[in-house]
Amino acid sequence: MGLWIKRLFVGLLMLVTALAVGGLAYNQFAPIFGGKPDAYSQQKIAASAHYQDALFVNLIPTEVSTRSDTSLSLWDSLKSFMWPSADKNPTKPLPTVQLNNQPFVDGSFVWLGHSTVLFSLDGQTLLTDPVFYRASPVPVGGAPFAQTNPTAISDLPDIDAVLISHDHYDHLDYQAIQELAPRVKQFMVPLGIKAHLQRWGIPDSKIQEFDWFEDANVGSVKITFTPSRHFSGRGLFDRFKTLWGSWVVQAHAGSVYFSGDGGYSPSFAEIGAQFGPFDMAFLEDGAYNQDWSQIHMYPEESVQAAIDLNARILLPIHWGKFDLALHDWTDPIERITAEGFKRGVQVTTPKIGQVFQPESAPSEPWWR
Repeated sequence: MGLWIKRLFVGLLMLVTALAVGGLAYNQFAPIFGGKPDAYSQQKIAASAHYQDALFVNLIPTEVSTRSDTSLSLWDSLKSFMWPSADKNPTKPLPTVQLNNQPFVDGSFVWLGHSTVLFSLDGQTLLTDPVFYRASPVPVGGAPFAQTNPTAISDLPDIDAVLISHDHYDHLDYQAIQELAPRVKQFMVPLGIKAHLQRWGIPDSKIQEFDWFEDANVGSVKITFTPSRHFSGRGLFDRFKTLWGSWVVQAHAGSVYFSGDGGYSPSFAEIGAQFGPFDMAFLEDGAYNQDWSQIHMYPEESVQAAIDLNARILLPIHWGKFDLALHDWTDPIERITAEGFKRGVQVTTPKIGQVFQPESAPSEPWWR
């Protein structure tokens, strides 16, 4: 081997080593990756029936990846990244409505893209999975699609409770949590996620941590944390270390179900039987393929979940804001509206930022 080849090899080895060490250090010390549970939280985690061998588990056997031919899966992903279809992402800014240009009264709902929904029941204002910036821990990828009239955090009203479903980056936004903190009374989070918020400067007094089927009241509104079929993790070594789930919101004025993320499972029918019927269900619709068939639903399964829940109106979420899968960006909404029509399920399709009431839930195909 020539001297220059040896030097090149050594140089590449040093570069790879430096990148690996730097990546590990970043993962260990950057606050965006979250924190470690304190003694009180760890005690509650250890006591959970859903925590086994230092990991949280689903109610039924679940694989994060369901495709056996990994090489083919990687090749499909690479092809999609290198040669995306013409409709993989929007070709122009999405037609959106700015929240602060509309009245937001009790009984109102507004989808703010992906899994972020702001709504008010019985005088209590609630916000689900607030993600306003990147769905990524690094400034590469994960940026939201362009919008004509984006809603900023400064446009939001004061919030009585923020409901977090799990700690993936497209559901738990480090920057958004910090900016929201002064105007939020309570953050309601799954077991283990309190540590992330603590590291980000949220005081303990503003964080409530939940196991499945634990509940609390916000004014006259009862909020219960319920199961989903998914997983968690923000770093290289913390998969399944925090809990994930869905939320049931019951008020005098109506009841709501928020799915978070998750594959189809018997839990929808069980939750529907125990807590339903629901006036509205915010159900995952997007970021699916055969690799993730047990941890993300296909649109047709989301319609079946709405039926299982006995939900009067289905609001599709987890689509329309980020490019997180291999399918075209409108595939989720086209499929779920078609299946809803076929199955007799009312699917509402508001623009991002459009305030509405259930009795006049919009159905305009604005994405076309």
